Amino acid sequence: MKNVMATFSPRTIRILYSAATFFALILTLSHALDILFFKATSNDQCGWLPRQKGEQGVEITQVVPGGVTDVAGVKDGDILHAINGIKFGNGQEAMKIINEVKLHDYVDYLIERDGALFTTKVQVLKVFDIRYLGNFLLGFGFLVVGYIVVLSRPQGKIQRMFARYGILAMLFLGLAGSQSVPSQTWLYRTYVAAIIFGWIFMIPICITFFLHFPVKLKAASWGWLKVILYSLSIVTIAPVVYRFFSSMPKELPPFVSIITSNTPSVAFVAGLIIFTVTYFVGVDPSRRKQLRPMLAGVVIGIASIIYANILQRSNQFVLFTSPILLLPTLLVVLLPVSFGYAIFRYRLMDIDLVVKKSLLYAVVTAMLAGLYLFLVYVIGTATSYLLGTEESDVGNLFAFVVIAFAFDPLKRRAQDWIDRFFYQERYNYQRALLEFSQELPSKIHLDEILESILSRISSTMHVEKLAVVLCDPREGCSFSASGIADSDCSFAQDPDGLLALLGRTRTPQSFALLSTEPELYDIGTNDREKLLRSGVVLSVPMFLQGRLIGLINAGPKLSGKVYSQEDIDLLSTVGGQAAIAIENARLHQSEIEIQRFEKELALARDIQQSLLPKANPVIKGLDISGISIPASTVGGDYYDYIELGDGKLLVVVGDVSGKGVSAALYMSKIQGMIQVIAPMHEHPRDMLVQVNRRIYESMERKSFITMILALFDLRRKEVLICRAGHSKALIGVNGSLEYLRGGGIGLGLERGPVFEQELEEIRRPLHSDSLFVFYSDGLTEAMNEGEVPFGEETVFDLVRTRRSMTARQLQETILTSVADYRGAAEQNDDLTVVVVKSRVPED
Repeated sequence: MKNVMATFSPRTIRILYSAATFFALILTLSHALDILFFKATSNDQCGWLPRQKGEQGVEITQVVPGGVTDVAGVKDGDILHAINGIKFGNGQEAMKIINEVKLHDYVDYLIERDGALFTTKVQVLKVFDIRYLGNFLLGFGFLVVGYIVVLSRPQGKIQRMFARYGILAMLFLGLAGSQSVPSQTWLYRTYVAAIIFGWIFMIPICITFFLHFPVKLKAASWGWLKVILYSLSIVTIAPVVYRFFSSMPKELPPFVSIITSNTPSVAFVAGLIIFTVTYFVGVDPSRRKQLRPMLAGVVIGIASIIYANILQRSNQFVLFTSPILLLPTLLVVLLPVSFGYAIFRYRLMDIDLVVKKSLLYAVVTAMLAGLYLFLVYVIGTATSYLLGTEESDVGNLFAFVVIAFAFDPLKRRAQDWIDRFFYQERYNYQRALLEFSQELPSKIHLDEILESILSRISSTMHVEKLAVVLCDPREGCSFSASGIADSDCSFAQDPDGLLALLGRTRTPQSFALLSTEPELYDIGTNDREKLLRSGVVLSVPMFLQGRLIGLINAGPKLSGKVYSQEDIDLLSTVGGQAAIAIENARLHQSEIEIQRFEKELALARDIQQSLLPKANPVIKGLDISGISIPASTVGGDYYDYIELGDGKLLVVVGDVSGKGVSAALYMSKIQGMIQVIAPMHEHPRDMLVQVNRRIYESMERKSFITMILALFDLRRKEVLICRAGHSKALIGVNGSLEYLRGGGIGLGLERGPVFEQELEEIRRPLHSDSLFVFYSDGLTEAMNEGEVPFGEETVFDLVRTRRSMTARQLQETILTSVADYRGAAEQNDDLTVVVVKSRVPED
């Protein structure tokens, strides 16, 4: 299995495990519906004992007081000879007869008491099999957790093994232990094949998985152990296979039945015991906190299994006479829940799971709905019992009313818990990025920037060992480090060194296995020893315009968690923003040298242009074209396209007062803030409010920023527009053309209340011919040689007469017209134009 899977691509492995998972789920779910609802076992609220010496009929025992058999006048010790006139030889034959009867129908019991025969009518109830429900949920929990694990790391051996554990647990627990089988031949054969497959592989996987997890034991490499486990599986399944395929199935000998029925359960518990022993003996104490939820789940699971077996041994008819005693057996569900909690909470098995909030909400809602139905059933049944009614309509109605009031608040609380539990770290990261983007423009010295990077990463990710290294082919390496020796922070430009590896791969590199599996890393001895001495487990490159300028080396997190993809994304983003800030710091240091300053300004312009969209987005339903032309080497205009998913596109156009380096710095700051804030809010107005609150304190009072945001929602066919003191947009719909008004003052002019009061968000529908032109005041205020502005009326007439053009053609026409109008006059302000034409089909 290992060698075969190792040759497959991650996509192929995901497809294979997805197919196996959904096959197991569909097969067992259909079977579960039969057992619990459609073909539920009949119940007359008493027990049936076989008669001595193999006599015909069964002996009535454990009659439930007030139950349907008691109401019919049947007592303990009576002999049941026939049901609806049909005689039977044993309890199994009798059960087949009564199982054909519908819920609440009556059957005729032929009873013998003290040698006399009489007939009585007994109402038939149906069993809700709590034992099977617990087994099904146990297998389902491991199936879901294992499936998510293998999707996240399909090429990992332990991840694939855990996924197989879940699939086999679902097949075995979901299909075994019931007499209900499909009536269709093909489905019956599939059912039997799945039981045999699950049985044969379930026993070995129960043991071998826990020989590999949480740590690999020596016994995991014992080939003879696997032979014994598979042989045991085949031997114990053989009698079951015989019963399935025998033309005249019969009861197995008691000792054979005990062995075959209990071997898988013993193997399952044995695996849990191996995990428990390994936890205390083989696991490093520093890792036990991460595994503690699993240990708690294992203890509860084993206790519930022991409880169920003791209860079944003491009263074989408990399901029919005292089903409420079986409720504690449902605690076994905590076993897969605890595994899932620990795996996703502490990133065990090298799992990096980013769960969409909408998906989690859907899962929680589905779970609450299932809990809702279950509580309706339990409360309804209990109420009917207390009221002494045979029908449960009154009880169900009462339960429905009571739980309906509690369901919605419970759902809201669950969603709040999801936000806190799953997204707190992501929220903290977003906040850290936002604060970091605010700090950078104020840092003009290289040492301050490096210290800011160290402080921000250390406080956010809780890392003690950290180094920011800047490397120049001519000047060598400069660095700022915490917890790492200076000698381990300097890296040469060697072909097999760390810098060459990062430059070649252009991706962050994990060195978590460098000490145990050094053959996995293509890195020279010198740099390898530095990484091992310093305890570095992650190295993130810092690129500027495709050139490697440095790296961030990080040691292990204090929490003991592995670095997730979110962690790596944070470090990469910090490195990217820091690269720009570092370049700006170098520009500042060289301002006294005119010639070098001009070169650096040219480089800064390239950086600024690299921050702007490199190409217009290609989105079905929209035709978009944008451009920004600075008046000087570095300008203060800014535009961007931010795709927010679900058919949403945010168009941003901004204008920083003034121009040059100062305006460019504010522009880069605004860009970082918008990119972080936009995914956190649904409305452009809220985005602008948050930006203003954060930028007000850090801006010079003589400076301000105008901005307009347009959120295009193709699914709803509408656009939300909000402008903060920016030039009015031109909007064309159904042949008309108008300037969009809407209130708002510039960013950074006022702390908050007045800004928020003046800000207005406008909603417009999207039609097939809708047109939107966004621009900076560099268009309308462009001067000719006579210092006469181009003006809004000129722009209006130009767009009105050329609106049939494509977005690109219209944009180029506007630029050509303003250039012709300006003539020999110098461009006096930055000029930005973004044209959006709707191609959304009409409903």
